[in-house]
Amino acid sequence: NQVAQGNQTQADEVLQKLQHKVNKMKLILALAVGATAFGGFGKSAAPAPARGGGNQVAQGGQTVTNIQVPKIFTTAFGDPGRLQERAARAEAKKAEAEAQLIPTPARFAFAFGRPDILAERRAERLEKWQWSDEFLAKARPDKGNYGQGDVYDDGLTKLERTQIEQGREAYLTGGAKLRYKRLTGQI
Repeated sequence: NQVAQGNQTQADEVLQKLQHKVNKMKLILALAVGATAFGGFGKSAAPAPARGGGNQVAQGGQTVTNIQVPKIFTTAFGDPGRLQERAARAEAKKAEAEAQLIPTPARFAFAFGRPDILAERRAERLEKWQWSDEFLAKARPDKGNYGQGDVYDDGLTKLERTQIEQGREAYLTGGAKLRYKRLTGQI
């Protein structure tokens, strides 16, 4: 019994030592996995691509590529010559686009702060208000009245005159009714 109990105690000690080693190995494995997840142990798996050229498509991570990108698609920071060249190209393109545009007529242009456009609009407006011969002929029948004969302004409308001629006294009011009564001898 004592032998069996001694064997059992030895087995327990061996089991404890073995379990202790397994726990150490689990800890070491967990640390290794964690270290690789956060960048490794200071060593790279592959050499990082050189960033001196600035004409590579994939620049991040560990992607190695040799695809050459045209210079126009790369950044020009730190290169004043390329920046000025791009600005000049943009200005030339803008000037070419503006040359193809149809200029906005002055009547549709935004005229605030543009005295030339404002003066042109004012002259156009004043020209409309000038009394032309045609306007005077229409406004003053006594000046070129299109062969109507003598026209006297009695203040009556054309409708009132026709109603007086037809004898419709009921439709007349005011001065037209007085005129009708005077013509018919009622006054």
